[in-house]
Amino acid sequence: MDKSKIKNFIILLLAIVNIFLLFIVLKNAANERETEKYKLEALESVLAENGIVLSKNVELPKKIPTEITLSRNLMREKRKISALIGSSDAQDLGGNIFYYNGSTGQANCRGTGEFELMLTGSEYPLDDEPLKICQSAVKKLGIEVADMRLKSDADDSAPVVIMTCAWNGTPIYNAAIRFDFTIDRLFIISGMRPLDTEVSVREYESYSDSVTVLMSFLEYIRQANIVCSEIINVELGYYSSVSASGSCVLRPVWCIETDTGEYYINAQTGRPEGLDYSM
Repeated sequence: MDKSKIKNFIILLLAIVNIFLLFIVLKNAANERETEKYKLEALESVLAENGIVLSKNVELPKKIPTEITLSRNLMREKRKISALIGSSDAQDLGGNIFYYNGSTGQANCRGTGEFELMLTGSEYPLDDEPLKICQSAVKKLGIEVADMRLKSDADDSAPVVIMTCAWNGTPIYNAAIRFDFTIDRLFIISGMRPLDTEVSVREYESYSDSVTVLMSFLEYIRQANIVCSEIINVELGYYSSVSASGSCVLRPVWCIETDTGEYYINAQTGRPEGLDYSM
């Protein structure tokens, strides 16, 4: 057999092998789709037995965000605060609390991410939409926004805006900031912010899938005697856990929005998380 025939034979053999491998991949993908479809149908059936409908608009997430550890960076903190209230020195008050006094405001910042900032100038007059004013202020603070909304029960003459922070586009459900206005300007900004510097990223391979999480949620609301009739949305985000002053861990959680409220399930433990702030 000459060399050209051997070469053609090898090419043909490789093509057959590739076709065979493609067939296996497509078959496995089809089996996975069928399995996911079966699990979803079983989930909807169990929910229906408990009087709960899974909205047709719900898209169950598949990619779990990585766990992230953040640390406080006083230089960055000072730079962010100074961008809003003017250049200021950091005064150590003890207990990992630092006080900043600038030309247009004052701030107290804690190692947990909690802070209170009071504006003494008129740089943010209430001559525009409150949300636009808050977006401008928080941009100077260098904090990423996941969601920002007017508080519905606030006095119209003195609006209150509530913001949920984010990290790399992912919401941090228990990191919320409140913006209080007087009748004519933005006055106080307070709440919990994510810390300044990403220290480490950790990935897990043993997270429960969305169907398992929703089953855990169902068991939780049954035990807690919580009544709901529809799951409106399911998404993934973070819950900030302070391990020590000056350090925090962003752990992935499932946010399950129902017709009676939002509930949070830890992606690692499957247990519910409570938001420890009141805005």
